[in-house]
Amino acid sequence: MPTRFDSESHFIQWNEEMAHKYDPEAYHLRSSFLIRWIERRRVKAILRFLDASQQDTVLEVGCGAGNVLEQVPSGRLFGIDLSAFLIGKAQGRLADRQAGLVQANAERLPFASGQFRKLICTEVLEHVLDPRQVVGEMARVAAADAVLVISVPNETWIDRIKRIICVLRLDRWLLQGDQDSYSSPEQMTDEWHLHSFDLALLQEISKNVLLIRKTKAIPFRLIPLRYVACCQLTGREQNCGQDKEARQDADSD
Repeated sequence: MPTRFDSESHFIQWNEEMAHKYDPEAYHLRSSFLIRWIERRRVKAILRFLDASQQDTVLEVGCGAGNVLEQVPSGRLFGIDLSAFLIGKAQGRLADRQAGLVQANAERLPFASGQFRKLICTEVLEHVLDPRQVVGEMARVAAADAVLVISVPNETWIDRIKRIICVLRLDRWLLQGDQDSYSSPEQMTDEWHLHSFDLALLQEISKNVLLIRKTKAIPFRLIPLRYVACCQLTGREQNCGQDKEARQDADSD
């Protein structure tokens, strides 16, 4: 862990500073064309696994500025984020959807048990103090037949690709973009990431709580920079999107 926190308030203050510095809204909207393309594939996989309907209650844990939640086409939307700055942005973005958005700690979700049928947690677990606790809280507020969609970075692979891009001197073109663009950090271990994630760590922290039924590598199986996982509560049967098979699949469509 790159930063030590002497209290929860210290962590909240630090997280707020990181939210201003790295601004996830800018990441989604003003990154280089390569990063935006990868993120579009990630969001597409999330929405396909989620398969939200009008009757669903949908919670995004760590909703940031609402860039993913606003793309959920149906259902009653809820979102939490630790950052007041980002929740304010999400409230503006989702004003027409009447989403229930609240500043809260993902380790203590302010919702009743079994309340949500669809849950999202995307690129969040690497930023929290206790990822296992966050997964446990998601399981607590999930309905018995819930679908939980979680995505994590494959950080070793991301760092490897970034090093290759920098050696080839393509970083200005592929990672940074124009003058007003968001610039990607050179290493995934920089500042805001408190844990180095990959699919194996997600499987470890969700063991005995969630069953990972299906995964998709982003952008492709042979270049797995991120993983999107469709999960259910352990011991429950539920389909991931339109898929009827209970299996893992890192397809490359």
